[in-house]
Amino acid sequence: MTTEIKDLTPVDPRYAFQLDERSGRLFGIVNPHSVQTPDADVIGSPQLLTPPTLHGLKTHLRELGYDTFFFPTNSLQQFLRKLQQADQGKYVLGEKRDAKLKITVAHDKLTARAQMEPAWGGSPLTREMIAAELRRVHVAEQTLNAEKIDALCSAAGAADLIIANAIPPINGTNAKLEPLVNTQIAVEHDADAEEAIDQHEVYEFHSVKAGVAIMRKTPATPGTPGMDVTGKVVKPKAGTDIRFAKPFKGVEVDPADENLLLAAIDGHPVFTRQGARVEPVMSVKAVDIHTGNIDYDGSLVVHKNIEAGYHVRVSGDVLVKGAVFRARVQSGGNIDIRGGVTGDDLSEDHNCVLQAEGDITAKFFQHVRIASRSDVHVLEYLMQCDVTAEGSINAGTSRGRGCIIGGHCLANVGVNAKVLGSEAYVPTLVQLGCDTDANRLLTALTQQLEKRTGEQTQLQQILDKIRCTGKPTSIGQTTLDKARKIEQTLLLLANKIEELSEQIEKLKPHAKLTDNLTVRVTAKLYPNVTVKINNLTWTSEKTQQRVQVGQENGSIICGPLKN
Repeated sequence: MTTEIKDLTPVDPRYAFQLDERSGRLFGIVNPHSVQTPDADVIGSPQLLTPPTLHGLKTHLRELGYDTFFFPTNSLQQFLRKLQQADQGKYVLGEKRDAKLKITVAHDKLTARAQMEPAWGGSPLTREMIAAELRRVHVAEQTLNAEKIDALCSAAGAADLIIANAIPPINGTNAKLEPLVNTQIAVEHDADAEEAIDQHEVYEFHSVKAGVAIMRKTPATPGTPGMDVTGKVVKPKAGTDIRFAKPFKGVEVDPADENLLLAAIDGHPVFTRQGARVEPVMSVKAVDIHTGNIDYDGSLVVHKNIEAGYHVRVSGDVLVKGAVFRARVQSGGNIDIRGGVTGDDLSEDHNCVLQAEGDITAKFFQHVRIASRSDVHVLEYLMQCDVTAEGSINAGTSRGRGCIIGGHCLANVGVNAKVLGSEAYVPTLVQLGCDTDANRLLTALTQQLEKRTGEQTQLQQILDKIRCTGKPTSIGQTTLDKARKIEQTLLLLANKIEELSEQIEKLKPHAKLTDNLTVRVTAKLYPNVTVKINNLTWTSEKTQQRVQVGQENGSIICGPLKN
């Protein structure tokens, strides 16, 4: 096949331009001519042509419509020197180029990237070209970004844009249990009565009658599927369901609504994370020599104090309207103490111990061992105590001084206080993230999953390179054998990754959440306060106001308090 040459009549006999239509290359041709020096004193000397200039060459190219071609750096300057020196020959000046477009899909199929080189005198980029390239790499129309497509079409120069993004799935919501009645009701006082009003009489236990609805379950949702840029469905993570805890005690499921719990007996409702129960209520004036230790299957109201040395164990809630002195209280629900709780020290023989499946609340705690499966709340201060909460520890969040001074506080969600530490720099330890067996196993499995996923990505990239090399007949037997081994290894890795993922999902409900753990101090943080988060340690060395301490990029950071 002959090469099609567009030969142009020169405006200057010393040179000409030629365009090879097949290759798109533009040539400059220096014709034979001599370099003459004008001699104004010689009569009859030949008329010399105007010396060639760069401006003249550019004007000539513009007149021919070649000025929009691609010209390598200094190509015209070099041609001009050849012309000035009468160096006869054919030289490449530039090139006519069509717009080029390449669209690639990311390995994870979350994005599609368009790389465009503009036209240089050739065919410009069109929407038809974009559509054809999108079809070639199988990009789904629903994932395209119309604004980026418009920007790509209107780009004057080279462009590198993300033109498609995967539609992320919307994960389902977890099931939720919502109490329908209060466990306590406010006591109304008659301001006109002649008797003195007891300010400690603030709440009373709330009793319900059989048949009253006490808790509703909002079922988990499956979520909304997403889509990667190739149109493949991305499954959402379904919400975690909750089943009402069995065996039922004083409650029953509504025959007409499986998500509704009804009271089966008259009594006091007690709510837990997995459901509710209705307990009979015991009321005593005080726990002292007249009552002895109390072990009761139900809820307990103590109108005054729990005296030193006595033990209380109930399956329901405990409401103490007075104080607790060096006693042991164990509750299957919440412990609510209107006064304070005081122990002698934290030794096993003489300590004060509170244990609850629900919240533990008091005006203050001093030398107390506290263990809650939920949250711990204190109004005034938590002094030299040993506290473990599977939820959060909150000091003064509603009212009160809200001080945590000395001792050891371990929480799995967070610690919130107005004041942490003291002016005397009392050593105070705050620890976030429970170090349980389930946590350690979950961490190990997650690390294995990350390692296997990284190996899978590397091997897939090697396999993709081999596949791009050519047909099986052209890449050699050794390379083919290598590709087959990689494919087998990828299959084994995929099975291992699936197995690890299943183990992690099964373990998550038993492990403690350790994300976004934060210590928030709304007033003052004093020196000698140590914070441990997921085995990282930080100690305060100066007094600071309104700060929060949290984990960030593998270290503990203390910064301004965020709303």
